[in-house]
Amino acid sequence: MRLGKFYRRHLRYPLWRLTHPFTRYEAYYAWVVTQKLKRGRKHPAIGPHAYAARGEREMIDVLLRHGLQPQQVVVDYGCGSLRLARPLVEFLAPGKFWGLDLAQDFLDAGLVHLGPALHGEKRPNLRVIDDAGLAAAKTARPDVIAAWHVLGKVPDQIFEDFFRNIVGLMHPGTRAYLQFEDTPTRRQLHGLAWSIPRQMLLDTLARIDPGLRVTIHEIKHNRHRGIRYVYAEVGY
Repeated sequence: MRLGKFYRRHLRYPLWRLTHPFTRYEAYYAWVVTQKLKRGRKHPAIGPHAYAARGEREMIDVLLRHGLQPQQVVVDYGCGSLRLARPLVEFLAPGKFWGLDLAQDFLDAGLVHLGPALHGEKRPNLRVIDDAGLAAAKTARPDVIAAWHVLGKVPDQIFEDFFRNIVGLMHPGTRAYLQFEDTPTRRQLHGLAWSIPRQMLLDTLARIDPGLRVTIHEIKHNRHRGIRYVYAEVGY
């Protein structure tokens, strides 16, 4: 393993913890991404070079198949710089889109991606994921929560907390659609990304609320890599 890769996988986070002993992991992730962008390097999920692995419309097309309507309130949890959200913002009525992510820098990059005309017309609600941001989104009573290319970036130490945040936004009529890479065992796919065995997701949601009903839908199966690209449909 090359030295740089070894540092990123095994040393970077422990060394960061030495100087940030009481800071949550989410701040570390935001720090890694923003430092990369500040150095002028490309990032696949945030900023001007972000791209959608299977196309910009993947998330909205899934939601449309499940009956999404323009007047519904949608929370894009972990929206990043809105690389998958633009078609959703365009489709929804003004004020119905909520984008939540860890850092204001990510959301600011999303506004650049939308452009002033679309932002002014659709008035999306963009909030940092903190107590105030989560409370505001919950008050909006979302009909739909979507998290795309997000779950794989959640490490073990905050795994259950992440899902508690999602479930905390739900009410009896909410449906959540949570995309992830499904493998038989937990695997680190690259620097800050992990696969999730579907049973791990199912067990976590059952601990949080046994009343939740979960259906797994497959998007694509990469037999060569042993990965199923799927999403969980979650509701009451």
